[in-house]
Amino acid sequence: MEVAMRVSLRHIEVFHVVMTSGSLTRAAELMHTSQPTLSREIATLERLLGFTLFERRSRRLLATEKAVLFHAEVQRSYSGLQQLLQSAEAIRGNTTSYLRIACLPLFSSTIVPKISVGLLREHPNCRMAMVPLDHADLMRELLALRCELGLAEVGVAVEGMHVEEVTVGEEVCVLPEGHPLAALRTISPSDLEKVDLISYTSNDAYHKRFQSFFESTSFTKNVKLETTTAEAICSFVQQGLGAALVNPITARAFAGRGVVVRPLSISIPFVVGVCRPLGRPISDFAATAARLIVQECEAISVELRRPEVWQGQTGV
Repeated sequence: MEVAMRVSLRHIEVFHVVMTSGSLTRAAELMHTSQPTLSREIATLERLLGFTLFERRSRRLLATEKAVLFHAEVQRSYSGLQQLLQSAEAIRGNTTSYLRIACLPLFSSTIVPKISVGLLREHPNCRMAMVPLDHADLMRELLALRCELGLAEVGVAVEGMHVEEVTVGEEVCVLPEGHPLAALRTISPSDLEKVDLISYTSNDAYHKRFQSFFESTSFTKNVKLETTTAEAICSFVQQGLGAALVNPITARAFAGRGVVVRPLSISIPFVVGVCRPLGRPISDFAATAARLIVQECEAISVELRRPEVWQGQTGV
């Protein structure tokens, strides 16, 4: 608490400018001051924080690992400040709203672009930003009130968050064309016991979720390749590197393009959640976005239940 009270915005500004400009000389020029003055400010900030920000080598400042970590937090704060200024501009003009939607990468190329057409048609004077993030960062942005809406797959309840859930479909198995398992109508956990698998990274919530459904199999041992998105997983499947479990939206996009999709013998619901932080009034613009997202999810759910969606695939 004492450090927080003594570190000033001036200290943070000097640190930020030095980090982004790359040198004391350039930072001094940008801030219209002298290098010795900035050196003293940096030294004071290091003393208050209790760790070294820069190493001095041959008249050069080299940022330490702790400086890089600290600057990442500073940049998030600057981003939040920019959002506040944009909101203030909208309030002052009383004509424009600005909406930041955080979403999983999956939805950044599917649902959010699709609803944006109707959203901006209904609110032609408004502006929006889409921020693709992993689940943990998405929730942090919402709870920090840096985004008004979030679009995620629902797995666990999040305290401080209102979530409107829509069951879009079921997780599915994707296989390369010609794979022996493509001859089956459904895929069971035991079918995957001796098959090379592609999965999310071991610390990812999806990986842990799928693993929990396959405890009796050698799921983890059979994972030969890990990556971070469903699109990347399907791309590897497309190259014949193994089978995988993914959401039905991504699977649909790859079906018939070197990828065969099969339902699972067990139910793993794919539930999309429209999230917003509790205690923050929702704007008309954000309320329209939430409504359109729910409608689009419901439309996708109906489409995924049509038999012809998965037609045009080849098996063995």
